[in-house]
Parts: sequence; structure tokens; C-alpha cells
Amino acid sequence: MSSDTTPQSGPEVRPEAIGPVFEVPPPPPLLPLPPTVAADRTGRPERADRRRRWQAGAALLLTVVTGAATAALVALPERTDIPGLATPNDGRYAFPELTLPPLPQGASAPAEYKIRTHAADLRGLLLPLPEGAVGTAPSGSPSPSAPGSPSAAPSGSASAPASGSASGSSGPSLPPVAGRWIPCDRDAMLAKDDTYVLRLSTDACRGAAAQGWTAADGTRTELRLLHFGSADEATDYFAGSNASAETKDIGSTHLDIDGTYPIAAGQLSIRLSDALAGGVPTGRLCWLQSGDVVALIQLTNPKGVPAQAFRQVVALQSAMLA
Repeated sequence: MSSDTTPQSGPEVRPEAIGPVFEVPPPPPLLPLPPTVAADRTGRPERADRRRRWQAGAALLLTVVTGAATAALVALPERTDIPGLATPNDGRYAFPELTLPPLPQGASAPAEYKIRTHAADLRGLLLPLPEGAVGTAPSGSPSPSAPGSPSAAPSGSASAPASGSASGSSGPSLPPVAGRWIPCDRDAMLAKDDTYVLRLSTDACRGAAAQGWTAADGTRTELRLLHFGSADEATDYFAGSNASAETKDIGSTHLDIDGTYPIAAGQLSIRLSDALAGGVPTGRLCWLQSGDVVALIQLTNPKGVPAQAFRQVVALQSAMLA
């Protein structure tokens, strides 16, 4: 037995058994950081960074100021005055804010009655003059009242001035109204003869009010309100007035069976003149009943009456009576 206790290291490994040995090159020396990076890492912003921030802030401020100025310039003028946004005028009018006349003490609005009784000043229920229009007198000289024709104003109101205000010596002035009183006669119907005028007496017309204007395009508007003693009398008169197919301003007419005219309340009948100008009727006529009041709306123009203007006047006059 051998007494050598030295551990055996195993077989000898030769270098050629492992393979070629490569030398690893040392790492390159560290280069100094650029001045800008060095400044950033040490918390000292450079001049170029400050300049960029100032430029960004100035651009943002310029954008805000320009946007605010543009919004102000667009909001100041009327929309129709801005190039590219103007809307062609289709004949409709620009009316002032519509207001209803005050009701007598203890009276209620027409909508609160099933028969729509109108207690307010009839003149104040007419449309006011639109902007740019010129007020006109009745369409013809006042004609003599028909036999038995009631007075122009309802009982107790005959002494009221046509302007809607009382004289200074008679007490406080009345609220301004749009129209004027007229007799219940031929002019109240815009009639060219007395064929249908007697119906005003038969159905007991209690009062009539008129309004009229001429627009810039030459379209003349005539409004008449006829107040009767009851809705039944107004209904009877409305039914008979439809037989009156002509006025002293419009010749032969025909019913407008194709048009639609939304109204606030009541019933209406629309007639168009047979005379045309460029395919457009030179006259448009509307009979409108709302409770105990019958309205006559007439628009004439030898160049043709714009349909939109007529529809607008019918709709707004209906709303005043509703």
C-alpha cells in the first residue's frame, strides 16, 4: 500500500485540446460629456433651452390672442354682413318684438275660453310695421258706412284716438297700439262694391281695426280685424266671406289647395290671384277666423308677392289672435 496521500489532479490538459485563445482588448477610455448634457445633469439649463421655451410660449400666446380677436370680429357684425355667411333675402320681414295689449281688468286671454273671446284692444292685436316698411293709409278712401253699419270702435271706445293714446287732458295715455279704428264698412272688407258689405251688419260687426304698410320691394300689405259679438257670428261671416273671391286690389282669384299654412288657432282660407308676374301671383289673400274675430290679410305687388312673406304674415297674425 502506498503512503502518498496527495490528491490526484487528473489527467493533464493540453492547450491545443481547448482551442485557440483570443485576447480581449481593453475597454475604450471614457470620453468627456458634451457641455449641454453636462449642464443639464448639473441642473444648469443652457441658453439654447431657454430660447426654445420662450419661442414655444410666444407661439402659444400668439395663437390665443389671434383666436380671441377672430372670435370678437365674427361676433360683432351681423351674420349676414360677413362674406360667405350672408343668407339671400327670401322676402320675409324683420318685425320688432311682438307684444300683446293689456287685458281689461277681470278679463282673460282668448286661450282660456273655448270660444276664444278677445277682450283686448283690437288695434293692439294687429301686427306692427316691419323694419324698413312705410306705413300706409287705408287702401282706398273711406267709403260711406253701409246701412245699419256699426260704428268703427266698440262701445265705450269710439272716442279713443286712432294713434292709441288719449289726449293729455283726459288722463294717462293708453299703451301704444299697432293699428287704427276703421268703420265696419266696405273698406273693412277691402271690397270693390257693397255685394258682401251687408254681411257685416247681418253678423253684427262690433268694431274693425286696420293696419297697412309698403315694403322696400314694393309689396303692399293690408290687414283688417273684424270683431263680432260671438264666435258663431264670426263663423257665419267667415263662411260667407269665402264667397268673395275678389277685392278692389285683386281681381279674379282661385283657392290655394296646394299650400300649407300653419296657424296658431282657428281656420283659414287662402286665395291666389289669377294674374301672375314671372309665374308668381301678384296678389295673395287670406281669410282667418279665430274665435269672435275674423282677420283679412292681403298682400299685393305687380312684380309678384313673395310666398315666404305672405306665409310669415299669416302665421304671425294668427299668433297675435291666439
